This record gives sequence, structure tokens and C-alpha cells, in this order.
Amino acid sequence: MGRSDGAATSLSDPASSGLPVATPPTPAQLRALWLPMVLFVLISVADTASSVHMLLTGMMDEYNPLMRWVWVTGGVPAFIGVKAFLTIVPVWLFNRLKRERYSLVRRAVWVTVFGYATIYGGLFCIANY
Repeated sequence: MGRSDGAATSLSDPASSGLPVATPPTPAQLRALWLPMVLFVLISVADTASSVHMLLTGMMDEYNPLMRWVWVTGGVPAFIGVKAFLTIVPVWLFNRLKRERYSLVRRAVWVTVFGYATIYGGLFCIANY
């Protein structure tokens, strides 16, 4: 199909399809993503360290069935390994997708940080007060 002026439309040209063209993120926007990613890693480290400490001292039991199984069968190294994996994979995905899907990644990383902080903070307060 041709346009009314006789020029052919390109199937790979998003402007010709009438869809909005996404602008790539600026370097400043990409740098701004490091703050929530570092916060996510710090919260994860605090969660892992406090969980290991409280499990070893008997201050708490692990209620997540998967993590309880990891704790019972693999001990501290396996528990830390799984927690590290569950931290590294999202950070890797955020970094991998941040240029192509900046808007989605920006929202996802902040939702992850606030969700994790809320859950960790709430359970920390329940366990200690």
C-alpha cells in the first residue's frame, strides 16, 4: 500500500505507523536509576543478614516454605546463595532493560524498593516488638 503522495511506507518506521516514538533515556536518567537499585541491594543485604542472625539464634522461624527448605537442607551457604540470586537477577534485568524500556524499569525498580522495604520493615517490627 502506498500513501496518497505515492511514496511507500516503511514497515520498520514507527513514525509512519502513527505510533508515538519513544525517545531514548538521557545519561542523567540512566544514572538516576542507580539510587533505587543500590537501595534494593542494601535492603536485601540487611534482610539476609538479619534473617541469618535471627535463624541461627532461634529468634525466629522461616515461614516461607521454599526458604525454610533451603535453610534446612543447605544451611547458611545455600540460604545466602538463594537470597543473593534473588537480588542479582532483578538488578541484572533492570540494567539489561533500562535503555529499551526505561519508563517501565523506572517504575518497576521503585515499586520493588518500596515493596521490599515495606515488607522487611513491617516484619522486622513484628519480630522485634
